[in-house]
Amino acid sequence: MALSPISLSGESPSPHIAGTPFLQDRFGRDINYLRVSLTEHCNFRCQYCSPAEGTPYFRREDHLRPEELDLLLTVFARLGVAHVRFTGGEPLIYPWLMERVAHARALGIPRISLSSNGYLLDRLAAPLAQAGVNKLNVSLDSLDPVRFSRITRGGDLARVLRGLQAAKTAGIARIKLNVVLLRHENLNELGDLLAYAAEQGFDIQFIETMPLGAAGSEALRDAYVSVAEAKSLLARRHVLQPQVRAADEGPSRLFALQGASIRVGFISAISENFCSTCNRVRLTATGRLVYCLGQEAGIDLLPLLRGGIDADGLADLVRRKVWEEKPERHFFVDEPARAARVFMMRLGG
Repeated sequence: MALSPISLSGESPSPHIAGTPFLQDRFGRDINYLRVSLTEHCNFRCQYCSPAEGTPYFRREDHLRPEELDLLLTVFARLGVAHVRFTGGEPLIYPWLMERVAHARALGIPRISLSSNGYLLDRLAAPLAQAGVNKLNVSLDSLDPVRFSRITRGGDLARVLRGLQAAKTAGIARIKLNVVLLRHENLNELGDLLAYAAEQGFDIQFIETMPLGAAGSEALRDAYVSVAEAKSLLARRHVLQPQVRAADEGPSRLFALQGASIRVGFISAISENFCSTCNRVRLTATGRLVYCLGQEAGIDLLPLLRGGIDADGLADLVRRKVWEEKPERHFFVDEPARAARVFMMRLGG
């Protein structure tokens, strides 16, 4: 069903927007990937994500209600979104997660993925697979229990590893490990993490730290490791063969690992940005649509939802705002102070 453009606040839609029902920006990028933060709360307090003193308490009434989230998912499906990733905080602590996954699946969205710290996966992996999750990313920054607990400020490595095995047994099609590069913590473990991924049949990606919030800014300043350095270290033990970047892999630069069937990715947000291929927007748990991980620009949809805006009005507004306001790139390097104002746990990474 084509969406008919409507005028809001007396403004006429861009002629470009009026000609397509889908999301595009003025830099020629098709926006077909939505990351949805279900909650701003988390049961870990990772060094590069959460302030040492913990995160503020967010009131439930300030979050999207399940029915509001379902309406937004419906609108984005009509706007051509083909990939929805549920994030947080920690999405597995969100009480209505399975219903939201099932709703996205019922809408016909082909790719439904989830990012997690893995702590609750041992009991939720099977329900996730049944609900429709077909890709799972799990943070795993160390295989040493003491170091893992220090990085996550209390996380239980053994339970996360059990969760990964549960996800494998449940038949989730693709499981990927996310490793944030931390100079003083896991630099000497990168080869072991890659070997573990190969042994288990999990894809893996290594991610440069980003200056999001006070915790991210501190990690960038004190613990930054470039993708180039990480590759050099891995090359001492492993042979990596470059692959053409797959359309469904977003910013990850992919390599095959000799002797294994897994894919190895590197995300270089600082040393080599990938903004020209950005195809995503982010929806926070409080209903703010954010156009870029490294900028504050966005639109608050929650007041509009509670003010009675309908699906057509939402669709037209989102199409117009993404076209007009999605920035060309982030400013992690140029203006790190600007990125530091962005709170990682609010954006969902």
